Amino acid sequence: MQASGYMKVVKKKEEVRDALEDISRIGFVPTMGALHEGHISLIDASRKLKLYTVCSIFINPTQFNNATDLDAYPIDIEGDLKLLEAAGCDLVFIPNKDEVYTQSIEDPKYLHDFGALETNIEGAFRPGHFKGVGQVVHILFEIVQPHSAFFGEKDFQQLQVIRKLVDMCNLDIDIVGLPTVRESDGLAMSSRNRRLTPLQRSHANLLYEALKYAADELGQSSVEDINEHVEDMFKNDPELRLEYFEIIHASNFERMHQFEGQKEVRGVISAYAGEVRLIDNKQLA
Repeated sequence: MQASGYMKVVKKKEEVRDALEDISRIGFVPTMGALHEGHISLIDASRKLKLYTVCSIFINPTQFNNATDLDAYPIDIEGDLKLLEAAGCDLVFIPNKDEVYTQSIEDPKYLHDFGALETNIEGAFRPGHFKGVGQVVHILFEIVQPHSAFFGEKDFQQLQVIRKLVDMCNLDIDIVGLPTVRESDGLAMSSRNRRLTPLQRSHANLLYEALKYAADELGQSSVEDINEHVEDMFKNDPELRLEYFEIIHASNFERMHQFEGQKEVRGVISAYAGEVRLIDNKQLA
């Protein structure tokens, strides 16, 4: 299967390996499709390093703890391919479930224990999610065998899980985290934003407003007072329901109870707009 121009599109692992057989430096961007400028910034980063750039599109069922969320995930392969070709992507891998999970989906080789990173904050609300992320990324890494892999900081906890995966499995892959790409009003770009109604979309930047408030107030107000104010911001918004807001130590995703000038402090947030779950984060110190 071949896209117009030079970009190759393949569906089989063997086709990936054949295409990459003589390639010396590979950059990899794993995605679930429904691509946006945030994904394209990862493609751009790989190309700027003059890497042969591979993108995968696979909606991984093992990282969804909500079947409805899986069913509702947006799909736009034709649009994705146009974006990737325009960005100069070299190879696109679009496997089906059986191609990725050739062995048992419970193959213990790919099921890792990420400790608190897997269960804290986002993991507490999405049990099993990060185990599924680690599982599919490990398999994709084995197929593509990249030298560098690129991920956005919008999914910051996921980025830390993948870094731990590489460390635990002693994989010779450079994990590159890139800043969150935002809309003009601050909303973090996400495939899920496509599911927002116009009214919900007009309110959705409240997540970023809450994070900016926390950044401004950290060190001026107590962590408890910041948390309470953010909760009030959402109580006063009829379109959004706050799931969590926490100020955390970025190294271990433990909640921070008192700020005393610590470094690597992040605000993390999740909220619902109707049935659409949105997440965001921001470095605060």
